[in-house]
Amino acid sequence: MVHEAGRKEILQAYIKFVFVLPPLRNGNVAVHEQLAKHLPTLLQPSNTDFLVVNKFMHHSSFFFEIMIKSMAQYLLSTGRIKMHRNERFSKDYHEKIKMLLDVIMPYLMTKYREMPVETHELNKSLAQFLKRCLTFMDRGFVFRLINSYLDNFSPGDQRTLHDFKFTFLQIICSHEHYVSFNLPMMQSRLASRDTENDTDCESEPECDVDLMNEYCLTEEFCKHHFLAGLLMQEVRTSLNEIVQIRKVAIGTLRDLMAKHELDDRYQNKGQLSRIASIYIPWLGIVLENLHRLQSVEENEIKIEIKQNGTNRVSTSSSFLTVKDTVASSTTAGTPKSIHRLTLHLDTQSPIRSSMHLRDSTYFAAIAGQGLVNGYSCTSVESDTSTVSGASQSNISQETAIVRELPENGTGERNRHSRTLSVTQSSPRCDKLQPSEVKDILLCFLFIVKYLGDHQVIAWWQQCNDTEILNFFTVIEMSLHHFQYIGKRQIAANAASNIGKPRTVKAMTLPARMAPPDFTTESPATSTLQPHNTVTRENLVENDCGKVYQALLEANMATEVGLIALDCLGLFCIHFKDVLLANEGDNAVMQKFFNIYLSFLQVGQSETLLRHVFAGLRAFLNNYSVALFQGNAVLCGRLCYELLRCCNSKLSSIRQESCALLYLLMRSNFEFTSRKGLTRVHLQVIISVSQMLGNVIGLNNSRFQESLSLINSYASSDKVMKGTGFPVEVKDLNKRIRTVLMATAQMREHNNDPEMLVDLQHSLANSYASTPELRHTWLETMARNHARDGNFSEVACCQLHIAALMAEYLKLRKIHPWGAEAFDQISVNISKDERNLKLDAGEICIQDIHYNESLLLEQLEICADTLEKAERFELLGHLYRLIVPIYEKKRNYEALANCYSHLAQACNKIVEVTRTGKRLLGRFYRVAFFGMAYFEEENGQEYIYKEPKVTSLSEISERLLHLYSEKFGSENVKIIMDSVPVDVSELDPKIAYIQVTHVTPYFEKTELEVRQTEFEQNHNISCFMFETPFTKEGKARGSPEDQWKRRTILTTQYAFPYVKKRIGIAEKRIVELSPIEVALDEMRQRVQELEDVALIGPTDVKKLQLRLQGSICVTVNAGPLAYASAFLDPALSPQYPDDKVEELKDVF
Repeated sequence: MVHEAGRKEILQAYIKFVFVLPPLRNGNVAVHEQLAKHLPTLLQPSNTDFLVVNKFMHHSSFFFEIMIKSMAQYLLSTGRIKMHRNERFSKDYHEKIKMLLDVIMPYLMTKYREMPVETHELNKSLAQFLKRCLTFMDRGFVFRLINSYLDNFSPGDQRTLHDFKFTFLQIICSHEHYVSFNLPMMQSRLASRDTENDTDCESEPECDVDLMNEYCLTEEFCKHHFLAGLLMQEVRTSLNEIVQIRKVAIGTLRDLMAKHELDDRYQNKGQLSRIASIYIPWLGIVLENLHRLQSVEENEIKIEIKQNGTNRVSTSSSFLTVKDTVASSTTAGTPKSIHRLTLHLDTQSPIRSSMHLRDSTYFAAIAGQGLVNGYSCTSVESDTSTVSGASQSNISQETAIVRELPENGTGERNRHSRTLSVTQSSPRCDKLQPSEVKDILLCFLFIVKYLGDHQVIAWWQQCNDTEILNFFTVIEMSLHHFQYIGKRQIAANAASNIGKPRTVKAMTLPARMAPPDFTTESPATSTLQPHNTVTRENLVENDCGKVYQALLEANMATEVGLIALDCLGLFCIHFKDVLLANEGDNAVMQKFFNIYLSFLQVGQSETLLRHVFAGLRAFLNNYSVALFQGNAVLCGRLCYELLRCCNSKLSSIRQESCALLYLLMRSNFEFTSRKGLTRVHLQVIISVSQMLGNVIGLNNSRFQESLSLINSYASSDKVMKGTGFPVEVKDLNKRIRTVLMATAQMREHNNDPEMLVDLQHSLANSYASTPELRHTWLETMARNHARDGNFSEVACCQLHIAALMAEYLKLRKIHPWGAEAFDQISVNISKDERNLKLDAGEICIQDIHYNESLLLEQLEICADTLEKAERFELLGHLYRLIVPIYEKKRNYEALANCYSHLAQACNKIVEVTRTGKRLLGRFYRVAFFGMAYFEEENGQEYIYKEPKVTSLSEISERLLHLYSEKFGSENVKIIMDSVPVDVSELDPKIAYIQVTHVTPYFEKTELEVRQTEFEQNHNISCFMFETPFTKEGKARGSPEDQWKRRTILTTQYAFPYVKKRIGIAEKRIVELSPIEVALDEMRQRVQELEDVALIGPTDVKKLQLRLQGSICVTVNAGPLAYASAFLDPALSPQYPDDKVEELKDVF
């Protein structure tokens, strides 16, 4: 009736205000004992009345709360509250409670589909009951009940059962004395109390074992920190389940840690440190799953995962199980038992080592089952709860074999043998969702934040280099995952999420089947979420929510940053030898630098950045050797980021970065014994060049102000007065300003690809004697060409870089050949790259770190780019340089790849020659007229190389559009004919562009050498175009009156080059008489016929066109017209005899 009326609060009021334990006289039995005795009988499956069971499940909380109140009043009225916990209630009562749990569990495990609401209520009330039992009863006994409850669940269970389990754990862990139950103190102290100082743990192996027990989910750890260990094991196992289960599990742990941090009882740093210590194994769990936290692109470190057993995907769920492998050698001599299992430890690393399997008897032993309960807490207020004495434990620590304890005859179900953890022996490789990763990282950061320094240091000491690297990879990931994105972005994200279904699985089912909607909860699970999580969608529904969410995220980003800085600082102080290994050229130092630079790259608050700069100053003072000795990469990256910060809109950030950049210069000066700041000088110029190459505007008042500030630091530094340091700093500033001035046009010409590359090329040439700087600009040009699809030019840039390296190594006498070795590939390379000299002025090149391996890598890049550019013929020349290096190294695998690549290239040459499908580009002469617009370009002529079959109209339209945007469409005109331009007749208010199609020009002797199409399109510097005219002034006339003006142009460099337009260096004009015009036309026609007829298979259509004489200078002036005009016996004497004979030969 109460249930039907919806008045459950009446029952709650009865328990709270009315129910009183009747006086215990004349052998009366207390209410809680009566209920414990009769409920198992009523609920036995053999005696079950379904109506009774349903009513009980609906109102189980009423019965359990009655029992708890009865137990409390019983202890108070009898005075047993003052007794030891194991003496407060009879053994018979303990057995009845155990029996009640055994009867209830099958209903939970089997009825959750039919009765979702009732089973949920039952599960919750059972958890509340056991939680209250922890207050009044022997805690070792209650721990055994908790373990017995969890023993019913298995990996791969249905989602509802997982929800039951974590709801149960969440309620148990919400006990007010949860922290005390977990004994938040170092186990070494507990062990010393247990053994009464009988043993001396000073030997190193024993201490290692102690540390392992404190930092891993080992038997000893879980023995002393039972509930925390149990929760972490369950969460760890759940990481192998489907996403919904993972989220519930991780959320339970996250909310528990948040509860600790907000608990006003534990606000002291020392208290929180002790709480964090009970979660230390979570650090190892996160490292085990690191490969699932980051994407493939971010994964810079190979995480080695030891696989034991064979993975298989369960058909019932997404859980991955392991085929048990038990080595006979480890189990020899142990009694056979269906529950015996090997406690497998990963001996390579104490931190990652943990048990791979979990058995019910294992946690039962920890909970105190079968052990002598030597001492238990005597009061509710007790701050420590000793579970059970460890001295009589049946667990053999020497053999690491867990033996099953004798059956107690209660009929325990043994069909489930839960694994302790399968994540290590059966790793999942699918990526976790961003929200899961954030929660995992939050738990990780909580521990790192509050753990005592001595514990963190001890944990690091047990790690190998890979684990330290992985630890700081997690720290680095945290900076990116909790990056503050700003109010606008938060609002935009919220707006974009409105109305979108938030399904978490890809909709990959067939169209005729309705896709499952995982956002809708079943009745059983709709109320099972154990945490009141405030989601971003809820927060950003209004403006206040958006502001609040932005504030939360900003504070979180700052907090994460400060935790990361504390970690870095602590490690720097205590592990200097690790960071300075190999003079700082090691993976850990690289990772540290990545994290510091991440602070500068990721948007951070002004407050945090001040701490970051302070940390970088300390780092610079202690680890200058890593920056100024050996590889210059770290120094270069730091210079780049500091210069970027010098351009910040925030004045405080500009000041901090200027101060740090000045300290970097001064440290470099001191490191070289006050000889100079060569490395910083060079890297700053390189960084400025890179930033300009990426079109980052530096030529502004903010950056100029920063340069002035650095100058003022140098001038006012009293310690440096009288040294050459202030002059060096001023010289560096001057060079930076020079580069800025030289590149000021880059931003203006950012949309003009030819002009932009020309400017970058001029800068590269200005650094001809400084390899690093020239290298930087050539790389920038290659990037720009690749963006525009100019692959021949990309290949040329890479070849020039390779020649630059080779020339440097040759001058250093490290390598036998230099830029001259590339002459057969391109005639331009020696011309440009042989200007390198070792006495390169003030910026000396002793800081460059090219070697043969880097040259080899660069040559391989050249091979790839040449193939992409379809210039296959050059690969033979290139591999003649590569192969001897591999032969010297005896690298036969690489040699096999080289010859295989070369064979493929030869096959492609045969194919493109046969099909004629390769198009290496077309050439156009472009001239600019108009001083008002083109300034220095006025009157300049260039040859443009355009890709594939770009037509005259296409390039004309492109240039018209480009310059119309620059000067205005009404001010630009295209001249389409090839007639010489009279500048005096042009309108000075108009920008004129003349575009003419040109073809490569070869002398007769040169054509004999250049026989293939490729040879006639590579290393070409002479071009021609022809203009028809007559002596009467007309453009065209009859064959005997038709003259032709041939203009031959020679460029400064040969095509292809690092630029796609090259200036014309020389021009000459040749006039052809009418018979020479005829001779030229006929030779061309004969060549075309030969090309079609002699190359098989013959293209009939092409041959027909050629035979029809459709291509000629004037209309209807085919071969017959030429014969009539010049070979008629009556007319031929008018022309030179040699020309007439040549024409006859051609016919």
